Amino acid sequence: MIWYDDLFLGKSISPRRKKRIIRKVNRRSVFGAEYLLTLSSNPDNLLDIISVRVVRQRYYPKKGMVVVGLAGDYEEAMLLAGEIISGIYAASGDFKVRDFFETNRQSAGEDGQSC
Repeated sequence: MIWYDDLFLGKSISPRRKKRIIRKVNRRSVFGAEYLLTLSSNPDNLLDIISVRVVRQRYYPKKGMVVVGLAGDYEEAMLLAGEIISGIYAASGDFKVRDFFETNRQSAGEDGQSC
């Protein structure tokens, strides 16, 4: 799982809560109602919204998953996904979300936090 350096955060996620969620997801000890926004595993989709409870399960494929946002509940995750998509469209003029994040990550010269 790769954590994008500049995670998009919902309004209910404070910087302290962000660190705690990342630590708990990495340890598979999360029981909260938070949601991860990840680059889609399906090339026809833009983003995936995944509950941290699902990611906690051992069989869930985490290899190569790029987390770009955190939200406190599902409604907030939907709003955050809309903000991310509209921001990308405003900046680049298209809906190529994966290309946008890969370009920004490469231009920063970092691979994010990998685990």
